[in-house]
Amino acid sequence: MAQYRSLILGCGPRARAHAEVYAEIESMELVAACDLDEERLQAFTAEHGIEAGFTDYETALAEVRPDVVHVVTQPGNRVWEAECAAGAGVQATILEKPIAILPSEIAELERIRDESGMKIIVNCQRRYFPQWRDGHIRRAMDEIGEVYLVRASTKGNLMSMGPHTMDLLLLLMDDVEPQAVWAMAWGVDETGYKAYHRAPEHTFAEYWFPGGVRALFDCDVDALGTPEEESFWMHLHFDILGREGRIYVTQNGGWWYQAQGMAEPVHGESSWTNQQREGQRDFTRAVAEWLDGGDPHLNRFETARATFNALIGALQSVYEGRRVPLPPSFTDDQWRELYQRLSDSNAG
Repeated sequence: MAQYRSLILGCGPRARAHAEVYAEIESMELVAACDLDEERLQAFTAEHGIEAGFTDYETALAEVRPDVVHVVTQPGNRVWEAECAAGAGVQATILEKPIAILPSEIAELERIRDESGMKIIVNCQRRYFPQWRDGHIRRAMDEIGEVYLVRASTKGNLMSMGPHTMDLLLLLMDDVEPQAVWAMAWGVDETGYKAYHRAPEHTFAEYWFPGGVRALFDCDVDALGTPEEESFWMHLHFDILGREGRIYVTQNGGWWYQAQGMAEPVHGESSWTNQQREGQRDFTRAVAEWLDGGDPHLNRFETARATFNALIGALQSVYEGRRVPLPPSFTDDQWRELYQRLSDSNAG
């Protein structure tokens, strides 16, 4: 297998998870890192044994000429970051979620991908956890009869944990996109990370999928779901209801299903603590396998675009105050108007 040389842009806490798995991937080598904060950069390169460090992204691309770039920065500059990578001949760029905030950004990323041929992948790595990647939960859906309702919830907002939750919801639906959405939202919080992951503080949406399946989607600091889970980063929950049974999935508390005629439920592991490292490793390794002509990456641009469209469609529904068909037709100006409206409502 070919050896692919990688660069990490952004050396904050999340970058550590990207870097530490490279010791277990023979086909890839992490050769450089880049961060505006020189002290943080030096600490990061020393910790992970990275040979080259840069404080300027474009210089790093020009001197290193990497095959793969990990963009582990706050959202807001995704188009520029991807365009620079494509211009430097990068073969694949891994973007931390969310892939975009504004509708125009997803269109620009698609243009960059189409014009350059560079692969764009979004780091929703939970698809590579065994219960999802190996189809255990999906096969359990065949045991519970016709699925008619899914409830998905997270304590993160629409652009923090929302992308992870929607990504897995679409995986459950065999990546068939919803046909319509009706949503409500209120409140804005721009403290901490939320200043960058800009979205309503409370969003509740109903999605309609082909075949009559409905999904209730709750991104809210007060979301119901995982008992005794304190951190919203760990809070991700699904109830899947079929005509002959039910599946319960909670990110850090296992999953189980029980179908009609079963005396006891069947249990499986679901643990961020135990599974995130191997999931990140397999996610990263799959980039090299795709570049080598293997199976398309599970988190390729198409799946990320579908996730974004579903989330931004909920905001369009809030803006228009009605059920809207998907894919959305929401514009940047409408997004800004809605965000201002929600911000003003805080004062009320």
